[in-house]
Amino acid sequence: MTTHATDGHTDAQADHIQRERYADLTIGDGEYVIYDRQNHQAWVQSSEALSLDGHR
Repeated sequence: MTTHATDGHTDAQADHIQRERYADLTIGDGEYVIYDRQNHQAWVQSSEALSLDGHR
């Protein structure tokens, strides 16, 4: 298990923190929005959605 020198988090903890930072919603007409919970001006809207787990 690797621990990050700068923040003391393990790789698994850092991954969990990143996953908790971002959220998604489905809006009308099959549109999806992914947004950053810490920076409300950072978001992406798309008509298609893919699972992040399937692309790692």
